[in-house]
Parts: sequence; structure tokens; C-alpha cells
Amino acid sequence: MGEPRVDARSRFARTIAVFAAVLFLALAIAASGIISLFADREVLTERDAGPLIAPIMFAVATAALYAILVAFGRRRGFLFTDAIITAVVTYFSFLIIGSALYSLGKGQLLVSLLFFGSNAIGPFAIAVAVIAFVVALAFLVLLSYRDGGGAARTPRWWWENRDDHDRRE
Repeated sequence: MGEPRVDARSRFARTIAVFAAVLFLALAIAASGIISLFADREVLTERDAGPLIAPIMFAVATAALYAILVAFGRRRGFLFTDAIITAVVTYFSFLIIGSALYSLGKGQLLVSLLFFGSNAIGPFAIAVAVIAFVVALAFLVLLSYRDGGGAARTPRWWWENRDDHDRRE
């Protein structure tokens, strides 16, 4: 009997996770554009990184965020802890894939550590982590609201509830 409820929750979580991932990607790209415009810097500190590393970094961070949200959507946990874990995993996946791709292009392992270090404290990676935290928190709040029965009935105006109460008397 509990099986369809878990399946419905998992389906709902996957659907909302898609929207959350798209929102994350849009906000991360917009924030990077705004930061780049006002700070007058490029997304990557290395000028010889190539044009594909940054977009791949954003795509992998989005995929990591989606995977974490789907995993957290299957179980109940702590909102802030799960949101922080999501932000940290997204942040590190953003940096690790970038440093791996950069070192592959250069053919040197040490270069990846330098890439990681130079971009880790940059505003773009921090913006990715903050946006991932906010999106994950909104996702988890939406799931907990649905689990709490908040979405069980249609929302109504306060006067509609009063009319129903008057009719029952």
C-alpha cells in the first residue's frame, strides 16, 4: 500500500528536480555574465583554457545538482544539511571537471591543481555554490510542503473558506 505513495513522491521529485536544474543553470549563467561584466574578468583565470571548458563545467555542475536532488528527493532529510551538501558537491564538481579538462589539454597533472586553486576562491565558483544552495533549499522546501499535505487540496481565498463554513451551519 505504501509503494504507490513512494513512487508518486519519487516521480514528483524527479519532475521538480528537472525544473530546479534548469533554474540553476539559468541563474548560474546569468550570475556569471553579470559578475564578468561588472568585475571585468573572465569566468576562468587561465586565458589558454579554451572556449569549451567553462560551458562543460556548468553542464557537469548542473548534472551533479540534478543527481543530488533526485537522490535527496527519494528520502526525507534535513533541509539545510541537504542543501549545504548539494552546494558543496556542485561546487566541487564544477571545479574538478574544469581542472581535469584543463590538465588533459595541457598534458600535465600539476596544472590541474593550479587551475583548481586559482578558480576555487573566484567569484564564479562561489556564485555556483550559493545558487546551488538556494535552488536546493527551494526544492527541498517544496518537497516537504507537498509531503506535509500542503498541496493536498486546492488553494482557496479566505472568503471561500468562510462561505463553506456558513453553508455547513
